[in-house]
Amino acid sequence: MSAHNLKAWLMSGRVFDSQSKTVAILPVGSVERHGDHLPLGTDGIEAEAVALLVAERIGAHVFPPIWYGSSLGLKRFSGTIDVEPQAFYSYVKSVIREILRNGYTLVLVVNGHGGNSYILREVAREIAYEYRDKAVLVVDWWRDVAQEIRASLFKSPGHAGEDETSVMMYLTPSNVDMSSAKDHETSIRLGLTVFSSAIDEALYPEAVLGKATAASPEKGKMLLEAVSNEISREVLKVLNLLPPRPSKNESNRFT
Repeated sequence: MSAHNLKAWLMSGRVFDSQSKTVAILPVGSVERHGDHLPLGTDGIEAEAVALLVAERIGAHVFPPIWYGSSLGLKRFSGTIDVEPQAFYSYVKSVIREILRNGYTLVLVVNGHGGNSYILREVAREIAYEYRDKAVLVVDWWRDVAQEIRASLFKSPGHAGEDETSVMMYLTPSNVDMSSAKDHETSIRLGLTVFSSAIDEALYPEAVLGKATAASPEKGKMLLEAVSNEISREVLKVLNLLPPRPSKNESNRFT
């Protein structure tokens, strides 16, 4: 399937109407500081890349990424655009509802930013129970899947660290400045979710966590392939649990 047929925003109205609509994928990222070596839009770039890889495997449609997210933890750095949680919640909720209204059975939200996670899951839970025969699935692509291969590939992953830098080196090497890459490794391991400005400052003194200088595009490619394969398998499992789809004519009606 070509990129033109994967990306919903490149379709004309006539082409969109002719499409069979089962799975829609919504990438969600953030605009925030990723050290001095990665783009501000890293999270959205990676989420869209994962979404397109999954769409190729299962024949889904990818909707335009939501670039902005909730970035309280890195708000003190220049380049970060933090959206208030309530605004982010309402916006994403409206987008997912509209995608479902256009006839899709399942919306897969590929999240690229940790600050979005709890908000996206609450949105998904609320919307999903408005419909008996539809589902909303949220995946934090870097931590919910392919953890064995991630652990085997990276000794020091983290925000703008070895894993994220490797992925960006593979996806868009011209936008990665490895001459400016810095490492920040820590022995701190928190087993619980903690909200604290002081802890954020200790973990991310330069908006980096991990060993960015150990990154390579080869490792980034291997991670993306493993992630997209596992997400694809999980989506198909979920689809098989849902009620049978209506006929094509019915599935294209607005609800």
